[in-house]
Amino acid sequence: MKRKLHIKRFTLLAAVLLALAIALTGCGKDSSNSESKGSNGPKASLKNFETTTLDGEKFTQDNLKDYDLTVVNVWSTTCGYCIDEMPALEKLKNQLPSNVQFVSICLDGEASPDTAKEILSKQGLTAKTLVPSDSLNEGLLQYVSGTPTTVFFDKNGKQIGDPKVGAFSTHDTDAITELYMNEVNSRLKKLS
Repeated sequence: MKRKLHIKRFTLLAAVLLALAIALTGCGKDSSNSESKGSNGPKASLKNFETTTLDGEKFTQDNLKDYDLTVVNVWSTTCGYCIDEMPALEKLKNQLPSNVQFVSICLDGEASPDTAKEILSKQGLTAKTLVPSDSLNEGLLQYVSGTPTTVFFDKNGKQIGDPKVGAFSTHDTDAITELYMNEVNSRLKKLS
């Protein structure tokens, strides 16, 4: 009898730890500067991809060619950190120079388009929001290990610098906007 009780407790503990590990890798907060991580791993790419927006518009690599830099923020409808930073991302989008564009990708946007649209509306994020496709998964999303993740691409779809993984450790919208603008300026310097 005692043995069965210990097995049940162990199984429950293992299940709780597994759920916690999954939750922490799916949505995260990271206050470190992404440039200081020095990742030498494989790079994401936005070359030869095709997908659609939440509104059903086609979006391809051709949508990058008119901008020196494209900022891509990957999020999901179940990630609180992702949702919390959206007002700062809208502010960032409005402050970007004309040679930089901002788009988002909602990982579960195709499965939950109404929820995604409701979140975007409530948070005031007006950026084009893409949904996953096979070619987007192959080029970019397979390299995303958690949300939010922000990746920077040049006009040819080549990743510039390391991605910014996780949310900044502040709730101040202006501070988040400034931190993201620093990330953008850092990538623009790499293009010069």
